[in-house]
Amino acid sequence: MIPESFIEEVLSRTDIVQVIGRYVKLQHKGSNWMACCPFHKEKTPSFAVNPSKQFFKCFGCGEHGTAITFLMKFKGLSFPEAIKELADDLGMEVPEDRQAKIRQARAKTLTDYLAQAADFYHQTLFHDRHAIEYLKGRGITEETVNKFQLGLSPDAWQGLEAIFKDKAYDDPKLEESGLVIAKDGHRYDRFRSRVMYPIRNPRGQVIGFGARTMVPGEEPKYLNSPETPVYHKSQELYGLYEARDAIHKKGRAIVCEGYMDVIQMSQGGFLETVAALGTSITPEHVKKLFQLSDHVYFSFDGDAAGFKAARRAMESTLSIITDTQTAHFVLLPQDEDPDSLIKSQGPEAFEAQLRSAFPLSKFFVMDIVREVSQGQGLRTAEERAQAVAIAKPLLQRMTAHALRQLLVQEFAAAVRMEPAEVASLCGVTLLDVPQTKPAKALSGYGRDTKQGERSKRPVRPVTTGPVFTNIKRRLLQCFVTHPSWLIKYSDQIEYEMLDTVDEWEEAIVRLWHLAQDHSKGEGFEESKLTTGYLLSFMQGDPLYNRLADLASEEEVLQTPEAVAEFEIKCAFLKLEKAQLDAQIAELLSMEERGEPVESQYLERLFKRRQDIHRSLIDESSQAVDFVLDSRLSG
Repeated sequence: MIPESFIEEVLSRTDIVQVIGRYVKLQHKGSNWMACCPFHKEKTPSFAVNPSKQFFKCFGCGEHGTAITFLMKFKGLSFPEAIKELADDLGMEVPEDRQAKIRQARAKTLTDYLAQAADFYHQTLFHDRHAIEYLKGRGITEETVNKFQLGLSPDAWQGLEAIFKDKAYDDPKLEESGLVIAKDGHRYDRFRSRVMYPIRNPRGQVIGFGARTMVPGEEPKYLNSPETPVYHKSQELYGLYEARDAIHKKGRAIVCEGYMDVIQMSQGGFLETVAALGTSITPEHVKKLFQLSDHVYFSFDGDAAGFKAARRAMESTLSIITDTQTAHFVLLPQDEDPDSLIKSQGPEAFEAQLRSAFPLSKFFVMDIVREVSQGQGLRTAEERAQAVAIAKPLLQRMTAHALRQLLVQEFAAAVRMEPAEVASLCGVTLLDVPQTKPAKALSGYGRDTKQGERSKRPVRPVTTGPVFTNIKRRLLQCFVTHPSWLIKYSDQIEYEMLDTVDEWEEAIVRLWHLAQDHSKGEGFEESKLTTGYLLSFMQGDPLYNRLADLASEEEVLQTPEAVAEFEIKCAFLKLEKAQLDAQIAELLSMEERGEPVESQYLERLFKRRQDIHRSLIDESSQAVDFVLDSRLSG
C-alpha cells in the first residue's frame, strides 16, 4: 500500500496542465487551458483544465476530475498505477516494502519474457503459409494481424528454445509466466501449432495469451494462459488496450464473447470492442469499463448460453453501476454472433442491434420473467413470488439509489404489485434519503445565559427545506472549489455543522475533517490544498462523484473568488439567523405561556439578529460593487 504522505507529496508537486498536456493539445485561454475533449468526439474545444484548482472539466460530455482520475479514465489505470505514473514523471520512487519490490521485479521479468514470446510468435506467423491462408480464410487482414500482434506458435515441443537460449529455457520464470510446462522432469511449450492472441494490460504490457487451433474438431478449441502473478482473467479484458482511444471517441464500450468477435468487430469499424477471457463478466471487468466510458453495451448470442452470460454480466453490473451510467444488452438472432452478422449483413446490421439493445432496467425485468415462465408471462401468484425471490438479491446489491428505485417501479408493474410491496419483500427502501439524527428538545438558548458565550447550536431541523438546501449546497460547492477556506472558516463550520442535520452538512463536515487532517502535517502549505488535491483522497468514496460534479459546474468555474467568499460569509450569516429566529420564537412562546424568560438574554438575541441583518446587507453590497467594478475595469 502506498503511504498517504507519499501521495500527498506527489500531488503537491504535480501540475495537471503538464500531465494532461502530454496526451491532449492544450491552448491557454483566460484562467483555463482548453482543448477538444479526449473523451468524446467534438470540433469546438469544450475541455477545460484549471491549474489553480488542479481540476479538469469537459462542458460537452461532462467528464471531470483530477490528474489521477484523468490517467485512470484516459489510460484505464488503477489508482496505484496512476500514482506510480505521476511519481515516475517527477523522478520519485514509490516507497514499497522489500516483498513488494521483489514482486515488482518478478513481474517485470515475466512481462519481458511474454513480450519476447509475442514478438517470436508474430514473426513465426509470417513464415507459415498455412497459418496465413487460415487467417485470410477468416477474413482477417494483414493490418489487423499487426494491430493485435497476432502470431503462431511453432509445431514443436520446445519451439521457444529458439529465443530463450543459453539455459534460459530452463528458467523457472518461463514456467511461472505460463509459457512452459514442467512435467516428469521434462519441459515443453504450452502452446504448439496455434494462432496466438497476445493479451495486454492497460499499460500495453503482454501478460498472457489466448491460443486457437487451426484444425477443425480439435479440442480444446481455445487454450489460454493459466493464472499467473501478472495475469488474472477475472480482471483483464481482451482488446482493452487497443480499444481505449476508440472508447473515448465513441463514448461507449462494446463487450463481446471472444477474441474473434473483437477482431472482426474492429475490422468492421467497431474499434471500441473488448471481450472477456474465457470467463463470465465480473464486477472488476465492469469497473474497468466504466472507468473509460459511462455507456457499456454487452453483446451475446441469442441462445441459452448467451442468456446465461448476459445474466451474469447484469449481476456484475448491478453492483457497480451509478445513476449517471448506462448498460445495454444486445441479444443477437439465433445462430448469429458479431463475426457472422457483420460478414453476412455488414457493420450497419450490428449498429442496428446496438440501437435496439435492451437497457439494463428492461433486461432485468425481461430476463427474470423469461426464467420463471419460459417467456409465457407471469400467470400465477407462485410465478410472481418466484420472480420477486430472484429479484431480491439483485436489487440488494445495487448502490445506484435512483436507478434502483425506478427499476423497482418497472419490476412491480411486471409482477402486478405496488412498488412499496416489492421494496418491502426485497428488503430495499424506495426513498433512500440520508437519515438525520433525532432532534433534541428545544432549550431556547444559543448562548450561555451567564457569560453570553456562544454554545453548540441546538440540533433541530430549523435549517432544512429547499431554501437552506440551496444555501448549503452552495456552501459545499464553495468549499470544494476553494478548500483552503475549510481552514479559514473552521470556527463557523464547527459551530454550525458538527451536529449535522442533513446530507449537505455531513458532506461539509467530512471535507472539513479531511482538510484539518492534512493541514496538521509537517511543512504544510495552504496553497497545496487545491480541489484536485482534496478529491484525490476521496477516490472511491460515495461522496466523490457529487463533489466532483459540484466543482465542475460551469457557473462555479466562472465565479470570481471574491464573490464566492462573499457567498460563504452570507451563507453562514443566514444559517445563524435561522437559529436565532428559532430561539427567539421559542422564548416568545414561553413568555406567552407565562414561563420565566431572561429579558436581557432575549434582548441580546434580538440585537445579534439585527447585526446579522446589517452584515447581510453590507456583504451583498460589497459583492455587487465588486462585480460592477470588475466588469467596468474589464
